[in-house]
Amino acid sequence: MSTPLLPTPLPLTALIHRLSLDPMRCLTPPHPWAPMSDAEWNAIAPFLAAQGCGLSFAPRAGRPPVDTRARLDAIFRAVLLKAPGGGRGTWRQLPPEFGKPDTVSRTYRRWARANLWARLLVEIACPTCPPILRRLAYRICCAFRRGIRLMGFRAILLARRLRLFSALPAPPNFLPDPDLSETLSPILPGLIARTAANPGWRAPRALLRALDGLMRLARGRRIRRWMEPA
Repeated sequence: MSTPLLPTPLPLTALIHRLSLDPMRCLTPPHPWAPMSDAEWNAIAPFLAAQGCGLSFAPRAGRPPVDTRARLDAIFRAVLLKAPGGGRGTWRQLPPEFGKPDTVSRTYRRWARANLWARLLVEIACPTCPPILRRLAYRICCAFRRGIRLMGFRAILLARRLRLFSALPAPPNFLPDPDLSETLSPILPGLIARTAANPGWRAPRALLRALDGLMRLARGRRIRRWMEPA
């Protein structure tokens, strides 16, 4: 009984789509910034309340909270900014009418640690997501990718599996791909086992070169700010 060279979970056609077509067709169309409408705010506000992000529908004692809607609009404005040379802008580029950049960025980081952006990303990927909330998809993708370093490697994996590549800080072929690594992991032991069972057999060089290239893709590369999608 021969040992298969390729694992069955990812057929060749699926691999081709994953590496060549998905990076283009899984992008969310850019959308210019505008203040949230009342309907958009009403659709997104329950998620902020559920994650404990500056909003509660129950009265609370103490000092009045900040204007959460205005703060979210400021965050969305900031994450859509672009640097003059390409790639994402900095918090310092935030126009003064949106508040102090340091204050807005601190709120953003606090909400990232509360998993707000991940929760919203999952919601807009859901087929049952209300259309009014899906109108904020581009802004949510930009907010999510801004916090990749805060949220860690699991954030890259989440955006990949949701097929929302605009939420990634670079084209997917430049980023680690744990699912591809898992697909490739049985191949080398399979080659060794086949060689041991058939001493005269040698793996074709073209196959070895292809595996080397795929493993490099699975590891990812060093990314730069200018690689961020539009």
